[in-house]
Amino acid sequence: MGQTTQRAFTLIETLIAMVLLSLLMLGGALAYDYFTQNWQRNKGNMDAAMERHHITTLVQRVTQHTYPKVVFKNMQMEQLGFYFLGREEGFTAVASASVQSPNVPAVYRLFRERNEDGNWRLVYEEALLSGFVLKETDRVLPFNFRRVLYDNISELNFSYFGWENYDVRRDMISAENTVEHVPEWFSEYDGVQRVIHPMAIRINLNGMSWLITVSDASIDILGGYTTDV
Repeated sequence: MGQTTQRAFTLIETLIAMVLLSLLMLGGALAYDYFTQNWQRNKGNMDAAMERHHITTLVQRVTQHTYPKVVFKNMQMEQLGFYFLGREEGFTAVASASVQSPNVPAVYRLFRERNEDGNWRLVYEEALLSGFVLKETDRVLPFNFRRVLYDNISELNFSYFGWENYDVRRDMISAENTVEHVPEWFSEYDGVQRVIHPMAIRINLNGMSWLITVSDASIDILGGYTTDV
């Protein structure tokens, strides 16, 4: 009977096998590193999106607590108005809640700001009204909380729905009134000058509307400060 010959690997075959194994290990390491970096990047984007959604939800809750806040526009002459200033680029208002502390009122502002690409970003800022009472329009407030809600918006503007001024609103509830007036949309609304607060704020974001409604209670609220209503 013939003998079976066992053949061993040569040195060259062993080296080739080691090179191939090294290439496989290097490819696996590169693939793992790419997967890790891609995961971290996607996770960071997801975390940022979730944080932005959380802040936006809190801001929407604050806007739902917007109310007409009476202030003095002239302390010496005891002239009253409402703490609200609306422009096409944004507005400032008062809410009974805040993002930083749900039970603390705040003055907040929503406004547009140019980004690096020339488009708009929607920015939210607030100043807590804790430890003092807001009585005057010229009070300096610490707007130390800022968040960007939306970025890279091509169309972003603000408009305001309300009565033209205090006199028009007062005439509408007067029994002697014979002229019909209706609220309108305005591109600017100064609650101090008009002596009345808007009933709605509309934010246009690329054709989509974010509507903030406020109780039409300016006359009743002002009546608590003066009998001349």
